[in-house]
Amino acid sequence: MIESLQAAFADNQLVSGGVLLALLGIVAMWFREFPVKLVAWGKHFFVTTLTVDSRDELLFPALVEYMDSRDALRRLNNFTVRSVRQGTAYQSLNDELQQGGRPATVFSPGEGFHLFFLDGRLMWMKREVQVATSIIEKIALSTFGRDKRPLESLVEAAMQRRIERELNHIAIYVPSPYNNEWTRARLGNNRKLDSVVLKAGQKEAILADLNRFFASHERYETLGIPWRRGYLLYGPPGTGKTSLVTALASEMALNVCVLSLASPNVTDEKIGNLLGTVPRRSVILIEDVDAFFQQRSKADTGVRVSYSGFINALDGVAAHEGSVVFLTTNHPQLIDEAAIRSGRVDFRMELSLCDRDQLERMFLKFFDDRDAAARFAAVVPAGQWSPAAVQERLLKAASVDAAIELFRGGPDDDAALLRRVV
Repeated sequence: MIESLQAAFADNQLVSGGVLLALLGIVAMWFREFPVKLVAWGKHFFVTTLTVDSRDELLFPALVEYMDSRDALRRLNNFTVRSVRQGTAYQSLNDELQQGGRPATVFSPGEGFHLFFLDGRLMWMKREVQVATSIIEKIALSTFGRDKRPLESLVEAAMQRRIERELNHIAIYVPSPYNNEWTRARLGNNRKLDSVVLKAGQKEAILADLNRFFASHERYETLGIPWRRGYLLYGPPGTGKTSLVTALASEMALNVCVLSLASPNVTDEKIGNLLGTVPRRSVILIEDVDAFFQQRSKADTGVRVSYSGFINALDGVAAHEGSVVFLTTNHPQLIDEAAIRSGRVDFRMELSLCDRDQLERMFLKFFDDRDAAARFAAVVPAGQWSPAAVQERLLKAASVDAAIELFRGGPDDDAALLRRVV
């Protein structure tokens, strides 16, 4: 067979010439594609590339926003800009602007190819927009070498920056006026737990109790007990009840759902639905419970929640895993004991007027002078001033002597306070 083919090629120059041309064409095509193959081979073995596109609604904007913080990327002369709203508390931009919100502008390299040094390493980026059934924006970051850690570090830094920005705020939810659901009213700045000055050991005790609760899910489940925790904070106005809840939520990265039983917009149906649909990782703050018990007996009251509706809703929270309810009151004696019995309230804490130690520690928040703080605590009588009143006066003081002078009168001596400030 082979001998016959050889004879045919030898006798037929046309056939042998055609075969030769075909072989030459294959070789020419291989050499023509060789540079492309060589580049692809080199990129595969000597270049590391990371690609992310706008379909990733978390990482893509996080990476774009992070680029704005790096000088090496801001120095590029082809860039794009996007606006970033600082919060999503309001439905429209106009509402947010009227409440003092201002969108931020974020700059990042625009479409095309960019070459730059970042953290001492040569990198390049290709950014493109693909238009099909939807618009997809893609970013490809590359660097020499097979070590992908530099690009991983870049992405992790971008994500960490985004997480820190989110965790720097605490989400406050309130009942919606239009339906029986929660609506996010605003994003508040985190409040450091150290900023709330209570009596010695109080913060540590309630924080330890909360940590034990969140770490005890399995134990509750084993015992067949609903995994919930109720707290009652009571004491005169201005003693830090709401501030403590906000600071604890900030410390533990929790949301706060604020509910007022005295609101005319809250009904039995609504409170039941609200306490049954609390956003995940949230604490429920029911403020001024005593006002509800005082007003519900009045004929002209606007309170629309019944006692049974409140109790049923409070007990219904127990069905939701990890529920934490804070009740605050200025007058605990006005609350029906059944409403705050064990099982509904598991931890009680009184926040009272400042003792000497509190006065000294509050003074140190404003003036870094321990001797002056001790003198201040010795001069100002203990048990007469709420933390809020102390803070208000210390904010007005420009010096240590001025601070002490502002407390010469009693807590109700507002006229004297005004004269001293003027």
